[in-house]
Amino acid sequence: MKVWVIGRGGLLGNSVEKQCTNFAEIFSPTEKFVWSDSAQLQRQITKNCKQFSQIVSDEQWAIFWCAGKGTLSSTTEQMFEETRIFQAFLKSVEKNFGEKLLPNGLVFHASSAGGVYAGSENQPFTELTTPQPTTAYGEAKLKQEDSLREFSDRLGVRVVVGRISNLYGANQDFSKNQGLISTICDSILRRQPTNLFVPLETSRNYIYVSDASRIIVDAAKIALTDTGPTHKFVKLVVADENLTIGNILSVAKAVFRVRPLITASSNAKTNKQPRSINFKSVALLDADSFCKTRISVGIKRVMADLNADFLRNGSQKSN
Repeated sequence: MKVWVIGRGGLLGNSVEKQCTNFAEIFSPTEKFVWSDSAQLQRQITKNCKQFSQIVSDEQWAIFWCAGKGTLSSTTEQMFEETRIFQAFLKSVEKNFGEKLLPNGLVFHASSAGGVYAGSENQPFTELTTPQPTTAYGEAKLKQEDSLREFSDRLGVRVVVGRISNLYGANQDFSKNQGLISTICDSILRRQPTNLFVPLETSRNYIYVSDASRIIVDAAKIALTDTGPTHKFVKLVVADENLTIGNILSVAKAVFRVRPLITASSNAKTNKQPRSINFKSVALLDADSFCKTRISVGIKRVMADLNADFLRNGSQKSN
């Protein structure tokens, strides 16, 4: 089997690629993708899509789209451009693979559980819940999902949409201004206060990156071998339970034997956010059949990575 992970340098993509090395041959582009230049990026994706199709031959293949710089605070224009790049990628797959290779493969898309369900009703949200995004980020993720479904309906390609909750782990991108657990660990390491804009009672679902990547890869394997009539799958990629911000601070204090420095404030935007968002997966459940990482273990791993990065780069964050 041949696998290509787009976004392999990021938190999720790097972990997904590591999971795939256990059973597949990994396609590694010889050039680093320039995500800051849309025109060049599109040319690079098109070129490498052609190269990947040429090495696939008659084998099974999978492409994992784990890319994207969007966040809940991204603008409509930013998310429009991200969606345009994803749609151009799908067109490139269609052009280069053709009728012979398309039935042997799968395309995975990393979507956002919090983004697409932000305005939905009747928790816990499942794969059957009607999405109701409230931000440009959530609307764009749903648009990308729709593009992938249309791609599957028209060409018969298997596709998996992974709606991921709050991802955390080593190599978090601080430039995206997200990642509560990494931010708290970084605050402890540097002995600098962290400002929180939501109440400590705010409850969210946090999943460690290696757990998320294992669910994603296992879901893709199940979809590839499924003999049913559908070629489209949606999978919630979530932890078994929620944690409040207060829970996380308590764990950090117990693990590192130091109280995190926290300041609290609020604004009109964060005050509108729900105190709790709960998920329950009801699809592709075999992909969940393993013990997930405890928060105390995950937070230790995040701190170890940050500490190693601090020793390498000093006070400058690597990303």
